[in-house]
Amino acid sequence: MLLFSRPMSAVPNLPVNIGDWLVDPRDDSLTRGAERVKIEPRTMRLLMRLAQTPGVVVSQDELLESVWGGVVVGTASIYQSMSQLRKVLGDTDDAPRYIETVARKGYRLLAPVSAAPPAPPRAVVEAASGSPPQAAGTASSPAGTRPFGWLALAALSGLAVMAAVWRFAPENQPAPDPASIAVLPFIDLTSGKTEQAFCDGLTEETSSWLAQIPTLRVVARTSAFAYRDRDEDVRTIGQELNISHVLKGSLRRFGDQMRITVQLIDTNNRSNIWSHSYNVEAGNVLNVQEQVARAVAGSLELRMTAETDSRFAGRRSSSAEAQRLYLIAKSHAAMGDGTSNEQAITLFRQALESDPEFALAKVWLARALVNRRYYNGQPIEELAPEIEQLLAEVAKAAPQLVDLYVVRGGFETEMRRSDAALADLKRALSMSPKSFEAASALGFYHFTAGAPRDALTYFTMASALQPREFSMHAYRCYALTDLAQYAAADADCDRARVLEPESGLVYYVLSSTQAERGRLEDAARWNQLALERGDRPTRNKADRAEWLLALGLPADAGAVYESAFAADPTGVRRNAALMYVGAASAADAGGAKGLESFIRDKGLTGDLDPMQLFQLANAALIAGEKQQGRSYVDRALDSPKLSPEELASGWRARTGRSYLLVSAGALQATGDAAAADRRLGELDALLARVGAAGVQTAGYFELRAELAAMRGQGDAAVAELRRAVEAGWCSAWTAEHEPYFDSVKGRDDFRELLAAVRARNAATAAKLRPRLVAQN
Repeated sequence: MLLFSRPMSAVPNLPVNIGDWLVDPRDDSLTRGAERVKIEPRTMRLLMRLAQTPGVVVSQDELLESVWGGVVVGTASIYQSMSQLRKVLGDTDDAPRYIETVARKGYRLLAPVSAAPPAPPRAVVEAASGSPPQAAGTASSPAGTRPFGWLALAALSGLAVMAAVWRFAPENQPAPDPASIAVLPFIDLTSGKTEQAFCDGLTEETSSWLAQIPTLRVVARTSAFAYRDRDEDVRTIGQELNISHVLKGSLRRFGDQMRITVQLIDTNNRSNIWSHSYNVEAGNVLNVQEQVARAVAGSLELRMTAETDSRFAGRRSSSAEAQRLYLIAKSHAAMGDGTSNEQAITLFRQALESDPEFALAKVWLARALVNRRYYNGQPIEELAPEIEQLLAEVAKAAPQLVDLYVVRGGFETEMRRSDAALADLKRALSMSPKSFEAASALGFYHFTAGAPRDALTYFTMASALQPREFSMHAYRCYALTDLAQYAAADADCDRARVLEPESGLVYYVLSSTQAERGRLEDAARWNQLALERGDRPTRNKADRAEWLLALGLPADAGAVYESAFAADPTGVRRNAALMYVGAASAADAGGAKGLESFIRDKGLTGDLDPMQLFQLANAALIAGEKQQGRSYVDRALDSPKLSPEELASGWRARTGRSYLLVSAGALQATGDAAAADRRLGELDALLARVGAAGVQTAGYFELRAELAAMRGQGDAAVAELRRAVEAGWCSAWTAEHEPYFDSVKGRDDFRELLAAVRARNAATAAKLRPRLVAQN
């Protein structure tokens, strides 16, 4: 760490032309054609320092002295600011046009620099309106710019420019709520940084205590933690998060004592409103968080009600050791990976050994156990008994805890108990209207119910409460795609990428949404990036297998299935898409005998769950085994594990799949017309519900077409299938091999429509097959 004191006036403050950009340090703006973006003041000073000596290598020490003078920082600050600057400029490390990294020496500005006549500052493009700024290459190019250069840069700079515009608050952004705050990551000042996990947990739990004050908007963890180890002016933080205050803290340990120092700062004028130091025994912060919350409320003149006092009481523990373990556990749980989740479970259990009545530890232990479904692939039904017991104990002892209803509502969503889940999540939001956790959980509930319009409402609310949470933008992208609002969806996916470029979830969502629109080449590219970033391999391979089957390559789809099965047999058996592809490709290759061998070889006998039975029924219908298909359907419908929500799943309907359709197909094929009609009526009601909720996917129109075909409504079936094709539908193979279009397969217009799709698929398959097979 270095300390420098050179004054900032050493960096010039006049507009200059740098390459294609007009750079104006007076308002920290960069302009190129119709594009205009703002960057951070310190990033602007970095650019202007390089512009002082174009073509000359500037050392890191010199940059620290001239740009970060008077501030204690390290070289990581240069790397971060340089990365942000390159994103805005559209530059890359491998072929830089603006800034070159000179190994072990420093940085050099490559672009030409010339003086520019000063112009009055203008407002930054309003990115929050939902319309992204014009991409590079679409505006008229400045004189002397080569069109090819602009086109080559467009793919690189479009995302970065949009991200920069969005990241910094537009000049006409509404003033922040006067009662809004972010708790920045507490700094561990202990020698060796041995208390960092404790600091992180203390930060998050202090934020949670503050969130119990209904009139205070508290920015949630991800957004606040984005400022860890960043030398950022509090005014910039206030603008980026649209908040009025920040709470800063630090912790230093001296033997068996700790000093925790906190300060409340106004982001508008950087004034210190309140500060205090707490000297406590090491690890004993039983009362500190509550004292801080009450002090902040008093400083901001917020009214503390009896309800708030009750919520505070529900968060307390009687044991300092339990509190310490709980805080460290929360730090591990927030890391978002399986190993950390298991560490959190161990620590939550240890906290409960110290204080068996600690309600918060029980709630968040339950949440970590739910997460085993995703990290460990455990069925939620296996995890449910312990989770239900923990939550029941909390409901009896501390019903005032908002955390209880958030966690229980999420668990009930996983259990497909829709009414109970919705009631709990709405109660959480009514208790805490500014709760990010409640809003995001409600968004996920509606998302999985096939209600994208409602999901978008809550994801948007959650995103406003936590502006830097990438997953909310990823899920907004999903919901907007379901609503066929593609430009807005692309913008949100891009925002998610900028906020968390290494997240496998982001690339999975990009892959899924592009596939939903029929853009399989783009989908395959994002799919590979998701796999490279460690996103769940089974679900990504399921997508590949489905694409190959849709493109008319069942043998290749089967090979992907086999590869996935070899790597994760249990996970593959639980994956509906892979189960279908494996069974369907086996039936295609060997008919009834091929399907029989598949079932035997994969151990799909005995007590199968309804999902597995429906997939096998569909494959049996493909193989022409009507009675076998009916047998599987009957077993599935009779299974106590089949919930009404699973049978009539809105989430599955948006993808063009429904167990109601499979049931009707098997019933109709075996002559039970009355029972088939009842299932078709239920499917009709389901499609009406998801259509009213805003779903406009190719899969939705495909299901409507299949419903019409099974009812003998040929004209309607072809019309709906045409709408599916226009929305990107490409599943010609399944349409030809499954029985649901049997009544229209002789029609010329149906055959012509499928022929057009097959021709398009052939061109896509020629490009994709080598890549997907090689990467399998």
